[in-house]
Amino acid sequence: MTGNEPRSPVGAGRRHTDDLDTLLAAVHDQLGIAVNDRLNALGGPPELRSSDLALDRLLAATHRTLGNSVNRRLSRDVCDALARHNTTAQAHLSERGALSHRPAAIRVKHREEALRLVRLYWPRDLAEAMRAAVRIVQDLCDLLSEAAQPMGRVESVLDDLRCHLVGMSQLPESNRCLQAPVRPDYLGAVEETLAHPAERLVGELHSIRELLDEEFAPTIEALETAGRSYLFGVNAIAQDLIDDLARGCEEATALAKAVVEVEQASNDFVGADLTNAQLDGLLLDGILWDDTTRWPPEWEMRVRRASLLCDEEEGIRVVAAEGSHTVVHAEA
Repeated sequence: MTGNEPRSPVGAGRRHTDDLDTLLAAVHDQLGIAVNDRLNALGGPPELRSSDLALDRLLAATHRTLGNSVNRRLSRDVCDALARHNTTAQAHLSERGALSHRPAAIRVKHREEALRLVRLYWPRDLAEAMRAAVRIVQDLCDLLSEAAQPMGRVESVLDDLRCHLVGMSQLPESNRCLQAPVRPDYLGAVEETLAHPAERLVGELHSIRELLDEEFAPTIEALETAGRSYLFGVNAIAQDLIDDLARGCEEATALAKAVVEVEQASNDFVGADLTNAQLDGLLLDGILWDDTTRWPPEWEMRVRRASLLCDEEEGIRVVAAEGSHTVVHAEA
């Protein structure tokens, strides 16, 4: 053994050991048959098979097991890279973007619409959904490597993967290909911030679905007639699919960063000057502020009574969503 083996959980290591044990046992059996055939020119036991056939099956089993092991190793490397990339990206998500430098009165005025756009472009955690798609592909490869598994089960998982990718593609159609020039106002800047990474993500998803439908699925269907000895070709396409999903995950993370930028511009008013803002009728729940935030004179005490101290940062207050006899709703 060398020091280059990938680090893996105990369960995965045990599974690889079992695969090796099984392969060695198969080698022993097949070689025993081949030797017996050559020593008994006039025949042998009832299960006797030709030496060429035994060698063919031995090579096929070795090829298939090696392919599965390589595919799992490459998949783990991709997942580890995605985890490192996600950790690095999360460290930068807290940085303020250009939108936060827009006038505070404008940001609070269009806050509800900006947050509505966020929900359209980020209906759920798309980065985690992309990583889940990687896991589905890996599970599918494991199913294919088990001869006892019926092809119907494989088709079911393939359909789940297809539906999973379709669900991720449901971003605002009207905002993917902006025909008109981008609006120069604040909401136009918000939409542009979200639309650019969303367009790239949808493009990646389109390519992934093409690879799935035009190469991966037909190759799997061919196994019913070609036999499972051709699994190495399926695993090669599966690795291409995983690589594409990794690139898609990067685009989903970029969209997540844009979402956080819009949310910060919409919610973070620490140190902001809101003295000229028209707050009547605006949604203020969830806004962060501190003693350096300047409010219109008639709103300062009202907002203070409606706020609670934020547990995460000292000196930061958040406008509460629910009121009581001590906390008054910001819109009351």
